[in-house]
Amino acid sequence: MKSGLIRFGVMVGGFTLGFWVNLAVAKDLVLAEVHPAGHVIVKSEELFGNRLAAATHGELKIDLKSGGQLGNETQYWSKVRDGSIDIVRVNMGVLVNDVLAAKYMSLPYLFRSRDHMWRVLGGDFGKRTAADIDKAGAVVLAYYDSGTRSFYTSKKPIRNRSDFSGMRIRIQDSPVYKDLITELGGTPVVIGYDKVVDAFKKGEIDAAENNLPSYVSSEHYKYARYFNLDEHSSVPEVLLMSKKTWNTLSAEQRKAILAAANDSAEYMKKQWVDYEAQALATAKKEGVTIVDKRQINMTGIEEFAVRLYSKYITDANDLNTVLSIMRTK
Repeated sequence: MKSGLIRFGVMVGGFTLGFWVNLAVAKDLVLAEVHPAGHVIVKSEELFGNRLAAATHGELKIDLKSGGQLGNETQYWSKVRDGSIDIVRVNMGVLVNDVLAAKYMSLPYLFRSRDHMWRVLGGDFGKRTAADIDKAGAVVLAYYDSGTRSFYTSKKPIRNRSDFSGMRIRIQDSPVYKDLITELGGTPVVIGYDKVVDAFKKGEIDAAENNLPSYVSSEHYKYARYFNLDEHSSVPEVLLMSKKTWNTLSAEQRKAILAAANDSAEYMKKQWVDYEAQALATAKKEGVTIVDKRQINMTGIEEFAVRLYSKYITDANDLNTVLSIMRTK
């Protein structure tokens, strides 16, 4: 936030007395989001903005650009580091090329449950992750729940590993996801989240993967009629601020931002369960075929997927890191 000095003059007994008043100038912080208005993440970001404005008496305000107005998540990650966007919300999977801790978190079937994931993030590994992101040029404000990611398909359901054969599957720009799809027998296709609908329409992809609420809110269910609950990934969303923006703020402003971000994260956790239930009900109402995890031969799929561990766990320290995640109770 910037401040300006303005000189005032008053007449007292025929003499002009001058004095300076320090006026604070309000600052709008741009927050980039791919999800559309009404999505639980967007609602959480709106709460973040409201809490921040109240805590700073309007000195800091959030200018929320939702619906992919400023690009896709891969672009957001680049822009938040170079300072061209103040705040972004991205999936941790987007960071894997630059943040080693994010690569570990993206390993398929690593977390037993979301509770397991939150316990890991609340410990030493979470501190290491924040430190790695800081070195890359951004500051972690909060983590958002994004549920578990599953595959949704346009031509047939997935019931065993052989069903992946020949499928063109849209993924985030992540080496882990690329290798996962290849290992399962499919072809990874990297395109922006905002391009998925067109890709389905044009027949450029046969499948994609995301959590159930995003699948419904983006209306991908209109083009991919099978939602296959394999739950291959439980990776959180992360709210990030550019270090360049962070370094312009006072200690009080930073404190207010972190508090508001934490409030929004807690709000989202409470809303997410209901949001998932609503999304499931909508999908069923729209005629989507829901393939339950019990209907999928997960043993065959997981055996191929965990082969990736040996590729990304390259030394003893890395192995200990992954083992510590798996052992966290």
